[in-house]
Amino acid sequence: MSGSYHSSFTIERLMLHQETTHEYYMGSDPSIFYCEDHDTLIVVKDGSDRVLLNGLNKETMLKFATKLYSDDLKNTLESIKDKDAESKEPVVNMDFE
Repeated sequence: MSGSYHSSFTIERLMLHQETTHEYYMGSDPSIFYCEDHDTLIVVKDGSDRVLLNGLNKETMLKFATKLYSDDLKNTLESIKDKDAESKEPVVNMDFE
């Protein structure tokens, strides 16, 4: 038998179940990308460590982004309202008629 040796293998996709949890720490300020062609969310730290989440369609990502933006806007407005309320001094009526 002459020629080159060729080995092929298949890695089966791991289907997660409800009770499965994977937690990864990416450090501060990882880069986050979405590939619509592959329905994949990609989280990258320093160009080397990365996590890929497949099967997330564009609609799911838009719902996530909309909720994130909406929650942040709500928190910002509440914070401004609270600061505004704290900065106003109560008015004392000195009119004794």
